[in-house]
Amino acid sequence: MKDMSCSHCPCDGNRPFTLPAEWVADIDGAAYGVARAAAVDCVSMDLFDRWIGSGMHGGMHYMENYRELRGDPRLLLPRARSVVVVAFSYYHSDQCEGNLGRIAAYAHGDDYHDEVRRRLERLAARIAETCGGTTRVCVDTAPLPERYWAVRAGVGFIGRNRMLIVPGGGSYMFIGVVLATALLTASRPCTMHCVGCGRCVDACPAGAITDDGVDARRCLSALTIEHRGEFPAGTDLCGRLYGCDICQRVCPHNNGLADTPIACFHARDSLRELTPEKILDMEQADFSAIMRRSAIKRAKLAGLQRNARLLCRDGKQSHV
Repeated sequence: MKDMSCSHCPCDGNRPFTLPAEWVADIDGAAYGVARAAAVDCVSMDLFDRWIGSGMHGGMHYMENYRELRGDPRLLLPRARSVVVVAFSYYHSDQCEGNLGRIAAYAHGDDYHDEVRRRLERLAARIAETCGGTTRVCVDTAPLPERYWAVRAGVGFIGRNRMLIVPGGGSYMFIGVVLATALLTASRPCTMHCVGCGRCVDACPAGAITDDGVDARRCLSALTIEHRGEFPAGTDLCGRLYGCDICQRVCPHNNGLADTPIACFHARDSLRELTPEKILDMEQADFSAIMRRSAIKRAKLAGLQRNARLLCRDGKQSHV
């Protein structure tokens, strides 16, 4: 959290300051917008409560915590007036090739938590230096509904697979937020909607995409990353080793995308050679070295080896 006083600010605190587009371009943001900090609307909170109440969050029990904070960003940053949302592309055209196809594309490069935070800290510093006040950067590290705020800030809309879709940019996006006490010019909320083609619903091999949300108890991404312990009998990972992009691959909004300009989000060579058999032979030291600065660390070696064992046992090692 940063607090900077400024005696020569171009914004007087009552008139909003318009965030320059070049500030976002300087950090390679693909899209951005600003929403006024306020309580999350009751409809959205009710939908979240029903999703939790039905158990569709699976083993992600941490999502049951901090409901009050989730419902109002001003509780995360006192006196916050602006929610700045920036989307960063991680798409790379070779993300389905060979062994990479078993691993969700977001995890092919460096850990987005660190890289997106570094970039947003630069943006937050410029906001504070220009407008004064306090900022807080959130990159999947606070109980903040980023996709909700992305829609409110006009960055994109939500698909049936509950991914944020940026018009013209697709859904292979990381979302980061800068909360600011400065008053920034708000964007218009995105009014576009998913066309409802149903491709993601039909393509999901686990049938996890429902009218009530994504069922994490079935979702291959949640199972391979968040589930702890052994899988229930009959679990089929459909060739997935870590995460799943099937619903994104079939989405028409992801056709013809340009590669991300952020080099560290491109695939690591070490992952191109990673097979289930090699994972089963890994020692902790190998895992720590290969997965250094990688989001794959979240599954831990035990989780990754559990996934690999199931793939080898079932003989499903095709590049899905």
